[in-house]
Amino acid sequence: MYGQPQPPWGGGTSAIAVTAKYWWVSFLLGLFKPILSVDGHPVQASWGRTVVPVQPGTHHVHMHIPYLLPSRIGNAETMVPVYEGQTAEVEYRAPAIAWLDGAIGPPPQKHRGMPAAIVLVLLPLLLLLCVCGGLGIAALTDDSADDRTAQPFRPAEPTPFERPTSDPLSEPSATEPAPANKPTLRAVPARTLVGPVFSASDKTYTMDFPEWPFAFRTPGSWGCLRGDVDLPEAKAYVCIDEGNPRSGQRFQIMLRPCPAPCGSAEQKKLSTEWFDKGAKAKTFDRRTSYVETPKDAKGRYLLDMSHFFAPTGGVPTWQVGIGAFTPPGTKGDIQKIFNDVLTQTW
Repeated sequence: MYGQPQPPWGGGTSAIAVTAKYWWVSFLLGLFKPILSVDGHPVQASWGRTVVPVQPGTHHVHMHIPYLLPSRIGNAETMVPVYEGQTAEVEYRAPAIAWLDGAIGPPPQKHRGMPAAIVLVLLPLLLLLCVCGGLGIAALTDDSADDRTAQPFRPAEPTPFERPTSDPLSEPSATEPAPANKPTLRAVPARTLVGPVFSASDKTYTMDFPEWPFAFRTPGSWGCLRGDVDLPEAKAYVCIDEGNPRSGQRFQIMLRPCPAPCGSAEQKKLSTEWFDKGAKAKTFDRRTSYVETPKDAKGRYLLDMSHFFAPTGGVPTWQVGIGAFTPPGTKGDIQKIFNDVLTQTW
């Protein structure tokens, strides 16, 4: 089941290749890593070519550079159509002048502001040549001139990139009304499948997917995006720690209707479809089963759950499936998410 829900840049046979370049005269830009996002979600990038696996379709690509003054330069964005099996080539060129936007699109692109930048570069050089020429003439007539060594150049440390205040990972204000088609958290006693639950001191973010019958919490730096799952009528999301994409943590969550009467036979069938083939699930209660693997062949902690619930009580009408992997040392984060999903769908 781990290969079923897919983020826009994962699991497909297609890709977007973004090549980021800066003008050699603007060599200080090499001290700053460009910021790349696909469909609003950050992707690890650097100068040069970055290949992002994606699903076929049209994707929004954005890039900018964190800088000193101003703190953000070279904003550029474009929509990139990608077809099955295709790698769409995109080129980003940083501006030649800091306050201009960058250029992004099919290669080749041009550095914006080049004519003005060339003038700004040549003018000081001409002045320098005039000054050096005058000094050279003076040196020829003055044997007392000393040889001098220039002070070593030490570039300033780049300022860290700060997440904008409007970033979707920011926890919404408690007074901000929720959209009509989004669920809200219920004030109910915590349920525990395994491990710890969220405490009042934990910084969390509420995942409130439109038109889902429940909301749940994750650690504050996590983000989710739509995925695909090969199950009838299923809707899925894939979630990672966007604050640390290389943490080795990921979970995916799926929701689909349970056919009436959603008794033991229907629940067994849907749970079998969700769990990995041959998995031996444990029974938590009559509506919940799970598979816990302390360490797989890759050294990861795995946890899967299939749970059936009714938003208004009574006979279950929905199945929620959630599966995750993580390094064993951070399994508490995953367990808290599972327990919160169980709590909010009880």
